[in-house]
Amino acid sequence: MEEENLEFERQDAVLENKKLMKKSRFMIISFFTLIFIGAVLFVILQKNKFFIFNINRSFENVPNPFITEIFSIFFIVIIFGGFIAYFLFTKSYIKRFKESEEMQLETLPKFKKLYNLSDIFSVVPIFLVIVMVLNGFFFSFAQVDGVSMEPTFCNSDIVIIKYVSDYDIQDIVILEENNMYLIKRLIAKPGDKLLVDSTGVYVNDILVENTLGNGSVGYSEMIIPDGFYYVMGDNRDNSQDSRFFGLVNQEDMYGQVVLKLSGSTCALD
Repeated sequence: MEEENLEFERQDAVLENKKLMKKSRFMIISFFTLIFIGAVLFVILQKNKFFIFNINRSFENVPNPFITEIFSIFFIVIIFGGFIAYFLFTKSYIKRFKESEEMQLETLPKFKKLYNLSDIFSVVPIFLVIVMVLNGFFFSFAQVDGVSMEPTFCNSDIVIIKYVSDYDIQDIVILEENNMYLIKRLIAKPGDKLLVDSTGVYVNDILVENTLGNGSVGYSEMIIPDGFYYVMGDNRDNSQDSRFFGLVNQEDMYGQVVLKLSGSTCALD
């Protein structure tokens, strides 16, 4: 009876070992496939200046919240740790694959512990790819720097921007001007009639602002051409916008602000 029990236990161990080796092979292939996909996305998305894993990203050249820097560094550390864990796990798997069945059964308990440890990291590349796709192609974070959009947005507010290709009147957009990233409200779009003179800014013969300020571009009258927009800050008396630098090329617009994450309030400065 004891011999039969031992044989049953051995058969169970053999079956468990075969299943574990099969699951291990699938897990290893999946992990490194996703890591490869993540590496390809990492290279491709370097052209996106708001990509949180952009190696040239810093607050000096992109107004991003500090928390995103902490997150990206933390995630890189986790990826590095997962890569080491899977390298050791893969090495152990290859070694066991070459061993006899008896040797595999002897090291089964130790290998199970290593499998369970590696399994913890298996979600890392999945999460990495999801974050890269969402952040690289759909949404990103930005941080308001200055008072030009008060009271809509206060200085240091954290916002979410959505990458879009079409913009409409009253959209709040993030754009690049003179190597600076600005958040402004879209006032006029292609096809609109624009008039800027000493009395203010008119769009389609409607006065939208009677303040120009020193250093403005002065008189202009035009139909806004395709691919260009006129933008202004909500805090009109303290905003460097199209009154000063003219029309904005759509190629210099990076997305639409869709959500404010911070709950701050501020009065016009």
